[in-house]
Amino acid sequence: MKYDVVIIGSGLGGLQCGYILSREGYNVCILEKNHQLGGCLQTFTRNNSVFDTGMHYIGSMDEGQVLNNFFRYFRLTGNLKLKRMDEDRYDIVKFRGKEYNFAMGHERFVDTMLGYFPGEQEALKKYSVKLKEITDSVDLFNLRETSFHQTGYLDFFSIGMDHFISDLTKNETLRNVLLGLSPLYAGVRERSPLYLPMIIHSSFINSAYRFIDGGAQVSDLLAEYITDNGGTIMRRAEVTDFIYHNGKIEAVKINGSEIIEGETFISNIHPKALLNIAADAPFRPAYRNRINSIEETTGAFTLYLSMKKNSFEYINSNYYVFRTNEVWEAQNYDNNSWPSGYMIHFSPSSENEKYTDAIIVNTYMKWDDVAEWADTKVEKRGPSYREFKRMKAEKMFEALERDFPGIRSKTDAWYTSTPLTYRDYIGSPTGSFYGMMKDYRDPLRSMVMPRTSIPNLLLTGQNINVHGVVGVTICSVLTCSELTGTQYLINKMRQA
Repeated sequence: MKYDVVIIGSGLGGLQCGYILSREGYNVCILEKNHQLGGCLQTFTRNNSVFDTGMHYIGSMDEGQVLNNFFRYFRLTGNLKLKRMDEDRYDIVKFRGKEYNFAMGHERFVDTMLGYFPGEQEALKKYSVKLKEITDSVDLFNLRETSFHQTGYLDFFSIGMDHFISDLTKNETLRNVLLGLSPLYAGVRERSPLYLPMIIHSSFINSAYRFIDGGAQVSDLLAEYITDNGGTIMRRAEVTDFIYHNGKIEAVKINGSEIIEGETFISNIHPKALLNIAADAPFRPAYRNRINSIEETTGAFTLYLSMKKNSFEYINSNYYVFRTNEVWEAQNYDNNSWPSGYMIHFSPSSENEKYTDAIIVNTYMKWDDVAEWADTKVEKRGPSYREFKRMKAEKMFEALERDFPGIRSKTDAWYTSTPLTYRDYIGSPTGSFYGMMKDYRDPLRSMVMPRTSIPNLLLTGQNINVHGVVGVTICSVLTCSELTGTQYLINKMRQA
């Protein structure tokens, strides 16, 4: 069978594109190499605890806010089990032993920070104004007609986050606290552009929510709607080759044999993985070289804790804990200093509001730390790898005990993942948490467009625009507008 649109990968971007286009009458087929859909939306259950693998909280879900508007179009608003996080401290940055609360709402955020930094009113107001300025510049935040080249925030792509914060205030502690959410974008002092952390922070400062019983409900609902619209979703269907004719893609080969034909193809997989599969595709050599030369963000080691029943009270906030003198140094660890910091998320359950049964802890881990097992596969990495993970888990528990005394004794079972896990399940070549790194010093090199030189091949996903739910959603709209027309699609979303 020949499809109007074939989508490679069922991450959030692929599913959203599948929903948009199937809703618009296109005959859509989504190909997913794994059994479970969703990419970073995937969850898994161990010891009766549900764990998210990538998406731990979402922002801007209050009525009239950007993600709420998008999710209404996707028929998700009102159909998700969500818990609004603590308005006074949805995020907590712990730096040099002291906790700093991040509050929802621009005024409340500034007022809360002034309690810690009473002489920094001007700096904090400038920070808040810049948050609004950048998000106001993003046309799709406001459902305005746009294109990738006219998304507004591109003006901020060539400004460094570190330069902005350094010019904002001379208070060293305030600088580090404002940079305290840097694990959300794997921030690098010398590279991180201003727009990336500001869009991410702005999304959460508007409103922050967690998924009750896990984020896979998003992928489950989108998949249901796609099939209701007549779309096809094929699991365990790994694209292994492309078939070309007259400079276009004619079909893809899945699992080495089956042929799937299409008019248009959308790739939701990592661009470097795409280039590896499409080795004979007529991409310009300069394009291949540029994509392959873009550095990857740092990967993560994740510790999943299944808690003893009614032992650990649910905390309606995230913690970002740093054991370094500067937030920017968190990735520059060695064996002795690891973990240099961590993020900890507490999962809400529909069965017990007072206690949590699942805790997720993320910390940086470089590819070099696991490179010796690069040629191994899931569940077949050998005893040395298992011992490596055990030792890292023990060090992680030591760090956790300093901030949450008794957490180890309240843990019933624990599980781990490394950059190898993310590589094999998510498809990121070196297990990077957030895909390819954006670099304000050379913005054009690290910018990837939805269009490609192959006329019927489009790209979507976290490597194209901004990672995170809001960023990926915006990219999905931009990708689909290449087929539907931008203004037409925006009007549809306004009317939803």
